[in-house]
Amino acid sequence: MSVPTAAAPEVEQAVRAALSGRRESALLAEPSVMAVARLLVTRCRDAGIWVRTAVGTLDRFAREVAGGDLAGLLAAGREDASVAPRSLEDIALRHPDLTAGQLAALAFGPVLWWTAAGVTVPWRPLGSSTTGSAAGPLERGPHGRGPLGRGSLDRWPLQSEPLPVPGTDPDVRLLLLALIGTGTTAPELLGIRVRDAGSLDAAGQIVPDLAAEPLALSFPPDDGGPRRVTFLPPDARVALLARVAERGPLAPEDPLLLPPDAAAATTQAADAWSAALIEAGNDVNVALCRATGDFFREWGMPGARFAAGSHSQVPLT
Repeated sequence: MSVPTAAAPEVEQAVRAALSGRRESALLAEPSVMAVARLLVTRCRDAGIWVRTAVGTLDRFAREVAGGDLAGLLAAGREDASVAPRSLEDIALRHPDLTAGQLAALAFGPVLWWTAAGVTVPWRPLGSSTTGSAAGPLERGPHGRGPLGRGSLDRWPLQSEPLPVPGTDPDVRLLLLALIGTGTTAPELLGIRVRDAGSLDAAGQIVPDLAAEPLALSFPPDDGGPRRVTFLPPDARVALLARVAERGPLAPEDPLLLPPDAAAATTQAADAWSAALIEAGNDVNVALCRATGDFFREWGMPGARFAAGSHSQVPLT
């Protein structure tokens, strides 16, 4: 797998640009946080959203779990293999009312942080039987003992259940969900093989593992450049695992999202749904703009009906 390279100054400049004007940019002074951001800039296309998501969740992790001392927690994790997974489980213990998708979003930065630092952690949903240890939460303390174009790169939707797409078959639904938040096109997603999905190692290489959370995907860009990495949103991951289970055992070279014989029809159907959703959004926007204009034409500008010395509104003459 070819890995995109860039000069160190260019990578650092991209990192700082992604966090420009944000409070959490102060975390970049911590080398382990900068390492996560550099990894994302090096491996991801349009990496700004991933940098902001990772560092933003790391900022919360630092305050809630690490007691403001990420360096101390990292040192403890390197000495004791149980510290890292327990620190991730501590997120779930602190937020028992959050959905699985919300917990996955909060764990995004911390999982990458431990991994980029060379500390092995399970890439699994928080609260699962394969994550963490039987020990209690970390003690609170400073060292953690105490038309189908590129998908939106907005924040992942935090849902307890996958987003519904009425009237579509599971493959169309999966393709639409996968386009939300990954920054990929449909052809790029359809080029991903089973071996291209999993967790990341410290160098940003894919370690095949369909059960990984977050689920990293290595894809061939439409422009023919080096392979890039993106992350499947939690809802899309759930839908993907359901479809994979229905398809039966898959070989490493098999297409990940769709069987080859369904790709063309599914893409056409998803394209139609995408166009319909865009049209519906445009209609809502036009209706809101017209309603606002009609309101001001009838009532005048704000304050136009206010009578001095009275708290009531009077008709315009």
